[in-house]
Parts: sequence; structure tokens; C-alpha cells
Amino acid sequence: MRRDIADLFELDPRLTHLNHGAFGAVPRAVREAQDRARSAVERAPMRAFRDELPAALEAARAAAAAFVGVPADTAALVRNVSEGVAVVLSSLEVGPGDEVVVSSHGYPTAAYAVQSRGATATTATFGLGDDPHDVVDAVARAVTDRTRLVIIDHITSPTALVLPVAEVAAAVTPVPVLVDAAHVPGALPGLVVEALGVDFWVGNLHKWSYTPRSAAVLWVAPHHRDRVRPLVTSWSHGLPFPASFDLQGTVDHSAWLAVPDGLAAWHALGGWQQVERNAELLRRGAEHVRTALGTPSPRAGIPTAPCLEVVALPPGVAETPEGAASLWQRLYAAGFVVPPVSFAGRGLLRLAAAPYNDEDDYERLADGLPALLGAGSSAP
Repeated sequence: MRRDIADLFELDPRLTHLNHGAFGAVPRAVREAQDRARSAVERAPMRAFRDELPAALEAARAAAAAFVGVPADTAALVRNVSEGVAVVLSSLEVGPGDEVVVSSHGYPTAAYAVQSRGATATTATFGLGDDPHDVVDAVARAVTDRTRLVIIDHITSPTALVLPVAEVAAAVTPVPVLVDAAHVPGALPGLVVEALGVDFWVGNLHKWSYTPRSAAVLWVAPHHRDRVRPLVTSWSHGLPFPASFDLQGTVDHSAWLAVPDGLAAWHALGGWQQVERNAELLRRGAEHVRTALGTPSPRAGIPTAPCLEVVALPPGVAETPEGAASLWQRLYAAGFVVPPVSFAGRGLLRLAAAPYNDEDDYERLADGLPALLGAGSSAP
């Protein structure tokens, strides 16, 4: 671990943290900014909610929109991608008899949200070694005359693939497309959201942009903005999108208020140059782990994310959710924070690279893995 950078965070130094993509890590200065925002509300709640919060939230929302390269009046703040998905399903009034297409690489909460509304989640299936056109074909084939929405990941959570969302949107038009961009803000350069041809795009700011948790940005295409409403109707009732999302009762707004501080931390840590550094570190680190395990490098196909990558585990390891959970426990007990993934009957290890990581982190994991896998050879 890079001690100079790690000291900016509050991570347990006894652990080797290689899972930044799951929940992020809040820099100490950003947590302190959130604490100050919370304290300011507590000093004078009436003044805060009536006079100060509206302008402060508008400024935070504008900072988030600028960070992902969209105009301030086109994007709302939400708590996370799951909330953004729920907002879209509710605004489109998806319900019984409707179908929503999801992908086999998608985060499962999207399918759960669809099913909770009485609609059917139809899965478009494609493999780890497929090409981008296979993704487009799989999604297009899954669309029927009952399809109300397509939900597609920009960066897949279990497999770290960068999916061709613009091509998917073009192939399924006029069906609306919602992009789950949970891992994108601050991690995927060259992003032009408005050029993707999608209808909705929602990305977490707390993963790779160093904001507090419960901060995400929801962009909505112009022809949908009049119908998009927050899940909670409160003091912002009657305001147009996106201001209608700002004041949702007496929730704790401090994570949103500290969004500019998190984005400033991203820039201070090096911005896109830091992302390039992390991507190169991850490439080398993943090779250390593959060499130790004797597993092959992935073949060229769908590109992978800059700061996330999966390594194939040996046959018989973590091929089931139970096996992956067992390996996770052994890894954590040995001081490694890195998630095994059971995907389509295969065991994978998802690695991340953050500014506080160095090559020693991956070498320690590579050195320890063979014994850890051997210790769990009888596990499910």
C-alpha cells in the first residue's frame, strides 16, 4: 500500500484493500467536509432547510453534472444507481404484463426491482469471451413487443466489461434504454453521456469519484424529463426536473453537500492521470495473480474497465455462490479484501486498483493465493 496516499484515507492498514470498486473509500478530508455539512444543519435546522439547503444542493448537483459532462439542468442527484433504476421504472409506470430486458452480467438488483413491480425481467445472455457485436445481438434478440425498457450496464459489476451501450441503444430503438453506470464516473475517460443515444444514465459518485456514499447522478434525455419524478414527494413537489429531487423531506443531505469536496479530491489525486496509473498497475497486478494461479489471460473481445479486472480461478474453485462466499471468508481472514465471483459456473477473482494501491499489494495476494485455495479444496 502506498503509505503517502493511504494516509489520506481511513482504511485499516492491516488489510490489503483490492476491492475499491465495491463501495469506494472516502478520503478523510471528504468525510470531514460531510461532517461539517451535517453540523451546519444541526446548528440551525430551520434556517438550513428553508434558506441554505436549496442553493447548496443546486450547487452540488451542478458540480456532479459538470463532472460527468452534462448540463446542470439535465441531471438529478439520487442516492445510488438502485434508486435511479427505481425512479425510472416508476416514472415509466412499468408493471404487470410489461417486460424489461436486463443482461446476464447485470447487477441483480435491477431484475429484483423489475419483478417487484410485477413485470418480467428478460435476460440477454452473452459470454465473457464474446465480442461487442455479440452483446448487441443478444440484447436485440431479447426485445419483444412487450418490452418497455432495456437496462444495460456501462461497466459490468461481476465481470468488469465495458459494454457498447450506444450500439445497444441504436439496435433496440424506439425502446427506451437505461444505462447502469455504477462504476463509470471518475473511472471511464472519454465519456459523452448525451452522445450515447440512451434515455437514462445513472452513475455512482461514491465508487471512483471519492464522494461520500449515497451520492449518484441521474441523467435523463429531454423527452422524458417532464415525467420523471422522485420516489419521495416532499418539499420539492411541483418543481421541474431536476430540482424536484433536491429536497426530499428530512433526509440527511450531507453526502450530496460534500459531492464537490469528493470531486475536488479526485482531481487532487491526479484525475485522469491517476486513472491511467491505476490501469497500468492493475494490468501488472492481474498478471502476477494469473501467473501464480496458472490461469490464462482473457482473449481479446469486449474491452475491460480501466480500474477493474477479473482473473480466472482454477477449475473447481468458487464456481458456485457458496464456494465464492467460502473463499471470500478465507481471503478476508488472511487480510485480503478482494471478492471472488461465481459467474456462469466459473470462479473469478475481481481485482481493483486505487491510488492507495501499489504492486506489492498484488504480489502479496499472488504469493498467498495458492495456499488459500489449497486450504479450501474441500469447500463447496
